[in-house]
Amino acid sequence: MTTPDVTAHVEEIRSLVAKRFPVYEVTVNYDTVRLMVRADEGTLGPQFEVLRKEMKEHRLIPFMNYSGGEHIITVVRSPPPRKGNLWINRVLLAITFATTTLAGTLLWSDYSGASSWLTAENVLFGALFFALPLLAILGVHELSHYIASKRHGVDASLPYFIPSIPPFGTFGAFISMRDPMPNRKALVDIGIAGPLGGLAVTIPVALIGLYLTANGHPVSGAVGDSGVMAIFIQPLYQLLALFVPLNENMALHPTAFAAWVGFLVTAINLLPVGQLDGGHVARGLLGEKAKYVGYGTFFFLALMTLFYDGWFLFAMLVFLLGLKHPAPLNDVTKIDKRSIVLGLAGAVVLATTFVPQPIMTIAPDHSFEMNVVGGNNTTAAPGSMVEFTVLVNNTGNTDSVVKMTLENVPSNWTASIFLTNGSSSEATDLLSFDLAYQSEVSVTVMVHVPTDASQARDISLVATASDVSVTQVLTVSVA
Repeated sequence: MTTPDVTAHVEEIRSLVAKRFPVYEVTVNYDTVRLMVRADEGTLGPQFEVLRKEMKEHRLIPFMNYSGGEHIITVVRSPPPRKGNLWINRVLLAITFATTTLAGTLLWSDYSGASSWLTAENVLFGALFFALPLLAILGVHELSHYIASKRHGVDASLPYFIPSIPPFGTFGAFISMRDPMPNRKALVDIGIAGPLGGLAVTIPVALIGLYLTANGHPVSGAVGDSGVMAIFIQPLYQLLALFVPLNENMALHPTAFAAWVGFLVTAINLLPVGQLDGGHVARGLLGEKAKYVGYGTFFFLALMTLFYDGWFLFAMLVFLLGLKHPAPLNDVTKIDKRSIVLGLAGAVVLATTFVPQPIMTIAPDHSFEMNVVGGNNTTAAPGSMVEFTVLVNNTGNTDSVVKMTLENVPSNWTASIFLTNGSSSEATDLLSFDLAYQSEVSVTVMVHVPTDASQARDISLVATASDVSVTQVLTVSVA
């Protein structure tokens, strides 16, 4: 370490350590002091924690590890303390409240079927039914981390909220850890506190959202040209839904959607990789072996991109931030049974809140079918006129424009089409009409049989809507 009086500085470190652990060898490097100590496994944890707090007052950081049959404490200088600015937290919270309210406004407008989205009512209910529940879930999640950090003597910031665009309005929140993690138990406690705290808010929000959904209205209307977003409900959410009976095809209330986002955030944070909450817990439970779980989680996310493209970006983010969790200051003391139980609880929560494909887009489907009333085969005398009535049913999920034409019309024969509720004077060989969602349109095909006709003929009625094409063969037999 570069100080004016290296000897005095080393002696100061040695005396601080010697009060807790007998020191039998000291090695001084450029920026570290390495001390070989004798430690009692039964008292090592509490003694090291006292040493850590004493050294923190001297702006020193001790690391304890066990190597080659020896307990080693390595001491380094702590970096300059970071000063927090609460105005940053406040401004980010205000902006995120605005963006989540915007997201909630759009959600409520769509849910209520309002003709205009930017109204005072939509803004009010967007904030009440979406922004506030979601920020409560995220806020309690991060405050739980904060409280657990304080209990372990780890300096941490208040939550920083991250604004985003709809449909969520936020990328979540985080706290800044200003001290290293003291031990493996602290890793588990601090790591699991957020997901469990957030879950304690998400569950009642989910039940309220399900109740509001059950007393709402069924889904109706067509899918637009750009498609519609659909979500997959997590297993834990499905379990809660058993307590609130729902009719089929009920429109999801914005509060229920806020709970869904809360479960999604919980699952993502509990992934056992890097410095995510699950990464903290895994490092605390498994020690150095947790890195293999982190590698496996990264490859698992890469595999999940087969189901949902968004996992690719998240996998890349995790990779860039680091798959391996740094060791705590005391990496020697074993964890207790309570920490193991908390870790297992985290694994259960992860298993019941993770879904391979959380979001999907339902594309517009222009499918339709044509049915000929009375069959597509008729008999006519030469020189006569016959008609076919064709019912066109929209079997897709959106409004369509159908273009219909007649093909393979024999020479000397004439054929035309028109809407049944229209006039035969409007008959044409190329008909275009609107086919609304869940509607039916009746079309009449008029065929004139020439006087010299002597054998059956087939005429193709071809209809297309977007990329969907249906052909119905109409057969006219000559008597």
